[in-house]
Amino acid sequence: MRLAIVVSEFNHDVTYLMLQRALSHAKFLGATVTYVVRAPGAYDIPLLVEKLLRKNDVDAVVALGAIITGAT
Repeated sequence: MRLAIVVSEFNHDVTYLMLQRALSHAKFLGATVTYVVRAPGAYDIPLLVEKLLRKNDVDAVVALGAIITGAT
């Protein structure tokens, strides 16, 4: 399986750890991560996912983001 990961830069302290865990788990499952794309915020993720799913070397996309209530 060829994966792409889209990760939000917003709440970087949280999403960085989510990304590291996702990369580790993909390796554990034997998946290949073909792209890691950073999005400015959660609202930008769907557009990036759509673009990545059109690529021939991506079978699935993992979207990572964190919205923390009261942190804005």
